[in-house]
Amino acid sequence: MKKLMMVILGVIFLISCSGETSATFDLDATKGAKFPAFTAKSIDGKETFKSTDLLKSDKKTLFVIAAEWCPHCRDEAIEIQEFYEKHKDEANIVVIYSANNSSPEIVTEYLTKNKYTFPAYYDHDNVILYGSKIESFPFNAVIGKDGKIEEIVEGELSYDSLVEKLIK
Repeated sequence: MKKLMMVILGVIFLISCSGETSATFDLDATKGAKFPAFTAKSIDGKETFKSTDLLKSDKKTLFVIAAEWCPHCRDEAIEIQEFYEKHKDEANIVVIYSANNSSPEIVTEYLTKNKYTFPAYYDHDNVILYGSKIESFPFNAVIGKDGKIEEIVEGELSYDSLVEKLIK
C-alpha cells in the first residue's frame, strides 16, 4: 500500500510540474545594463510574442509600462501615437498595459475609443510590472540597438522628447 501511495504521489508531482513554468522578468534599470528577455501577450491573451521579435536590433526601442487609468499614461499615449504615426519605421514601440486595477476588456475599449494603433500588449499576470520594480506609471525605457538600456524615464514623455531620444 505504501508503494502504491508513493507511486500516486510521484505521478501527481510529475503532472503538476509538467505544465508551463511561470515567466520571470528581472529588470536591472541601470544605464548600460542589458535589457532582459521577456514574453508579451496580446491584450486578448491569444498571442505570445518574444522580446527578440519586438526589440528589433536595427532600431532603438521605447519600452513602456502603463495603465489606461493613469492620467500621465493617458497624456503620454497621445504623444506615443503621434510619434508612432510619423516614425514607426525608425523606432520600435512596445507598450505593456498592466493588469493592476484593470482588465483586457477595459484596455481594449480604451485603445479602440482613442484609435491608438501603436503596438500594445497586456501584462496578464503582472510579471513585467513586478519584475521591473517600478514605483509609478508610466515607466519608460529607451533601449539601444545593442539591447542595452540607454535611459530610464519615470513619468511621461512628450513627442519632442521621443524624437530626441529615439531618432536623433
